[in-house]
Amino acid sequence: MSTIHLVVCHFAEITPAEESRLLALLMAADEEGIARHPVLRRNQQLARAWRRELLAQALNVKPDLLIFEKEAHGKPFLANHNISFNISHSKEAFAMVWSLDAIPLGIDIEDKIKNRKEQTLAARTFDAAEMKAWQNPELSPIQAHEQWLKTWTRKEAVLKAHGLGIRLDLNTLSTENTDDTLTHVLLGEWQYRSFVLDEQVVSLAWRGEKVVEINL
Repeated sequence: MSTIHLVVCHFAEITPAEESRLLALLMAADEEGIARHPVLRRNQQLARAWRRELLAQALNVKPDLLIFEKEAHGKPFLANHNISFNISHSKEAFAMVWSLDAIPLGIDIEDKIKNRKEQTLAARTFDAAEMKAWQNPELSPIQAHEQWLKTWTRKEAVLKAHGLGIRLDLNTLSTENTDDTLTHVLLGEWQYRSFVLDEQVVSLAWRGEKVVEINL
């Protein structure tokens, strides 16, 4: 059975001293593609610092020894170590998933408070089963919003795990399955799991075993 590790960190909880320590871990390559907007820049830098630190701890190596490369569609990987990982960050939080087993992984995290045109997006990206689950009259408004986020993050996680990114019609991915398995003619078969946290919803996806141990 594969073990998948999941970590969620909140940007607002970082003290100035901790922020300085984390940013000192960054290498020149980590600054590539960083946003210019001060808040976005800070969050991206912290996300990449956390990525470097967490992977170094998992591999028991120094953070500055990690060399990041990108696959054809932009998915990061470590060129000099065999570990599977993926990261995501919202405005408020960072999430990372990794495994020492060689299984493709993907993750997406979204803040509950983020404003979206849910009806418009659902019409373009949800299939019939997902629409039915989201519009279930027995759900409270809060539960319906969380259901919407679970559907959205599952799709993102599967696409990120595959490495394709959003390059196909999202309504061809059905995430309303009793066994938490998604099968797509182009992407193959994937497992997924969602977690509803206090302020975020996070989903991860992986290829391989249907039963895995997830450490959160």
